[in-house]
Amino acid sequence: MIVVMDNLLQDIRLALRRLHKAPLFAAVAVISISLGIGANTAVFSLLDQVLLRSLPVKDPDRLVLLKANGPRSGWLNANYDSDYIFSYPVYREFRDSKQFDGVFARAPITLAASWHGQTDRVQAEIVSGNYFEVLGASAAIGRTLLPEDDRTLGAHPVAVLDYGYWKSRFAGDLTVLNQTFQLNGHSMTIVGVTQKSFHGVGTTERPFVYVPMMMRAEMYFGRKDLDDHKSYWLNIFARLKPGASVAQTTAAVTTYWRPIIEQDFQYYPKWNAKVRDHAVHQRLQLLSAASGISAAPDELASGLWILAGMVAVLLMIACANVASLMIARATARQKEIAIYQALGAGRWRLFRQVMVESVVLALAGGAAGVLLAYWMGDLILSILPSDPSAQGITAQPDMRVLLFSLAVSLISGILFGLAPAFQTTRLNLS
Repeated sequence: MIVVMDNLLQDIRLALRRLHKAPLFAAVAVISISLGIGANTAVFSLLDQVLLRSLPVKDPDRLVLLKANGPRSGWLNANYDSDYIFSYPVYREFRDSKQFDGVFARAPITLAASWHGQTDRVQAEIVSGNYFEVLGASAAIGRTLLPEDDRTLGAHPVAVLDYGYWKSRFAGDLTVLNQTFQLNGHSMTIVGVTQKSFHGVGTTERPFVYVPMMMRAEMYFGRKDLDDHKSYWLNIFARLKPGASVAQTTAAVTTYWRPIIEQDFQYYPKWNAKVRDHAVHQRLQLLSAASGISAAPDELASGLWILAGMVAVLLMIACANVASLMIARATARQKEIAIYQALGAGRWRLFRQVMVESVVLALAGGAAGVLLAYWMGDLILSILPSDPSAQGITAQPDMRVLLFSLAVSLISGILFGLAPAFQTTRLNLS
């Protein structure tokens, strides 16, 4: 193992010396590959946030989102497709059932937040008291909302701050705990701050404040509809029981769901037989919520996939260009390589040296590409379809993106190094 490492370090030093002696070649190669890797890194960073990343909560694979395609009549407030919204009485029914290992509800909302005389419009979530408990999310300081905060209307004027919002708006002040600030003109006591990695269950959203469900009327300008079966505004999430499959739970929940629908018929006396039949036989689905719920328009996801294909082609072109440069360089070094072989250098050693040189170039290009990705990410966000629900998307690469960039750099180095390496080792010494 020690011998292998010594040989590898020797190859790296030799590659660096060779590249130092050919600065123009090295600069052109690094710039070419950095453009391809930077574009791929930027697009992957956005794609990861929109479609691929799991929620940073306990066992995200056990989270499901309820969806029903039946008729709805009354007051609808859908931030997503209307099939994803339910009334608070329906949420209570599922919460009190024994079909899941926990059920919570939430709804996004925009609030006016005032602190020390300055008022801002902030994205927030109004959530059930067991929201953090079911998700398994803890507080960085203070506490999260508790089921006790979800029992009496208007009696729990408390709020939990998002970590980033706490840092930017409150300067990370630890003394904000138990202090009050204004939300829509109502005094709310700050009881905690979320963990830095937690951003709610909206994939592309970034709520700054979390408020308990019992403060619904205060946050929605006097709207008192928690007992209204015809008010649809909540997303319902649930956690599957350990070992339970989605199919098994769906079958059990569907049986439990139909009597609830039939009981609600009394609130819809104008529904005819056809509509009632549609309601009773509506399909209740449990969708995977490991990545949360996304309000980003389909065009955003489609645009990112198209861009991903385009930048992948760009990277392949960059690899082909660098491979051509290295082949031309290998041709110019035939006498040097012939001397190495005459002195006893084996084909494997020469092959390895060329591959190490290509990987060194690729890693340098990858490092430059990560720096470019910051700028490219902002540029891509500016040309994609804009949507308020996508304000949580950031162009800043995280550790997952950096690992992706490293993997792409290594693969690229291997790809554009193969052809020059084979050509170098096939030299006819005579």
